Amino acid sequence: MSAQPQSPPASLRAPAEAEGVQPKIRRLLSASRRFGVILLGEALIFWFILLAFQYLGYGGRPGGTNGPPWYLLLTLAMAYLAMAAGETRFHLNRRVWTVAGINDAFAVGFAVLEATFLFGMANWMMGLTGGIRPYRLLVPFLAAPAVVIAVGAFRLLPRLLSSAPRAGSRLLVVVPDSSAYSTVKVFLQHANADWVPVAIATLTPGDGGLTVMGVPVVGSAGALERWIEETHAEGVAFVLRGPSTQKQRDLFAICLAADLPIFIVPEADKWLPGHSGMPLRQLSADDLVGRAQRDIEITTSEEVVRGKTVLVTGAAGSIGSELCRVIAGLNPRRLVLLDINESGIFELAEELRVDSSLVIREALVSIVDADQLGAVFAEERPEVVFHCAAYKHVPMLESHPVQAVMTNVVGTWNTLRCAEAAEVERFVLISTDKAVTRHSIMGCTKRLCEEMVLGHRGSTLSWAVRFGNVVGSRGSVVPLFERQIEQGGPVTITHPDVSRFMMTIREAVLLVVRTLPMGESGHLYMLDMGPEIKILDLANALIRSRGMRPGEDIEIVFSGLRPGELMSEQLLASDEGVRPTTDPSILDVVTPYIPSESDLSWTIERVRTLAQEGRSDELVRTLKRAVRNVRRPKEEPSISKQLQRERPSET
Repeated sequence: MSAQPQSPPASLRAPAEAEGVQPKIRRLLSASRRFGVILLGEALIFWFILLAFQYLGYGGRPGGTNGPPWYLLLTLAMAYLAMAAGETRFHLNRRVWTVAGINDAFAVGFAVLEATFLFGMANWMMGLTGGIRPYRLLVPFLAAPAVVIAVGAFRLLPRLLSSAPRAGSRLLVVVPDSSAYSTVKVFLQHANADWVPVAIATLTPGDGGLTVMGVPVVGSAGALERWIEETHAEGVAFVLRGPSTQKQRDLFAICLAADLPIFIVPEADKWLPGHSGMPLRQLSADDLVGRAQRDIEITTSEEVVRGKTVLVTGAAGSIGSELCRVIAGLNPRRLVLLDINESGIFELAEELRVDSSLVIREALVSIVDADQLGAVFAEERPEVVFHCAAYKHVPMLESHPVQAVMTNVVGTWNTLRCAEAAEVERFVLISTDKAVTRHSIMGCTKRLCEEMVLGHRGSTLSWAVRFGNVVGSRGSVVPLFERQIEQGGPVTITHPDVSRFMMTIREAVLLVVRTLPMGESGHLYMLDMGPEIKILDLANALIRSRGMRPGEDIEIVFSGLRPGELMSEQLLASDEGVRPTTDPSILDVVTPYIPSESDLSWTIERVRTLAQEGRSDELVRTLKRAVRNVRRPKEEPSISKQLQRERPSET
């Protein structure tokens, strides 16, 4: 006979049953504590308005409730149950009222209407059974609009309080046109705790006198100085649509002159979903340096790249990585990232794999190693090569000429020869304005690289693109300035009169890609860099844009020019000229002297031998003799370290 399963003893059964019941009770009590008080408040509002309408005689003669005194408690219970039914159907207890909107307001209205209908039906049915109706038949329905308004105000009170004026600093918002008012609306709904919009100025006239959620549109931004004074603004936020325009940079200058901090805000549709607070960012050098917004058309470049293998040397660098991002959008068949920076190409490859479906290959190879480099070219068979790999820090290379020659000169020679051997269609060398004067070791090495491309004879179409400094690249003064300002100073500048040509990385890369369909073999192209920018003016602008004063809040230290540096750079040598191309931002440089490939080969082998033997002094002399002589730049004035206390603004 099989044993029958035995139930557990009662002493063990009771706790188990209690454990199933207790959580339910706890949840019920918790819900009552969270929502019961609010529901009771709504029921009291509903009940009080019904009493008021009854006493005031709506739907009949004035007077109190009908029936015995305990009907007052009965009608309160009826109001509570009716509101509970309405809240449950429209889920009022699940809504976040600090960010309530139109849908939430409608939900409140429908919930009250349902509660009114239920209360009215209960009031009517009490008369059918021979009892006494507490209220006249029309009272619940006549009171409904008042109940909707009162309960709505009660429910929306957190939303109204969250929109109340804050005690933050006063912010003047400059928008491009009326379509950016939606961004101001989001400002107000998710305001930054430190800054409160108090007025709006537009770049397009015609909206003066209007308001956006209570914030006045004062008029055209052309009168920005006046609006800053009249609104007592303590900061200015610019809603930018793409890169800053010249008109906006003129407005930046007005704000900087007034010592006001400047913030840049993207349009609302560019914000991350769920972003809390205004995504204010401080004015950057890109905003100050970037030129008037324009579309750089690279559709014809896409026709050159589509379906082909593209190789980028120095892919982990500032220019190389941005070049890879642009090329990835041109639909190549395969993109090869070549660099010796393991972490850099790993992170870039992962980024590109997320955003595109093209094949990404990493090549952890040094361009100095000709055998390994040749193996990469033989395996990948690229059709287009961008050669960005180079050492670029001028003062550092002055004390490391061997490394400068091996990487910049020998590495470029190796890459160009491998490209020719692999039958590469197009080879683009990234050059620099430092190659013009050949004053520094870095400049001499890059000039020799230009001569390699100019003197190359073969099936590969090869050309060089020369441009100046790019804002935000590794080693650029801009990230250094921003870091020094964040740390409270001092900001270090080599000389008060030093100036440089500057452009944004994005613009430089797009123009380099733009040369693909127009580039001719043996040519040197130069990008239009615009006017030179004084580094001191740039530092002053960055300091003022953060609401601080140069020389007082942030000290500026002049450290003196470092080895290899010049007061200013040049884009053309004294014996060079330019002629236009199909793109006004790209100029074709005419150089009168192009060495033969045999002469170049001898020179490169000579400097390679000297570098490998470690004969630095002779290496530098040979390198500087190898590049064609140009007029030596005027010697720079020496300057000892000093502080800028109160220097007049030059911005």
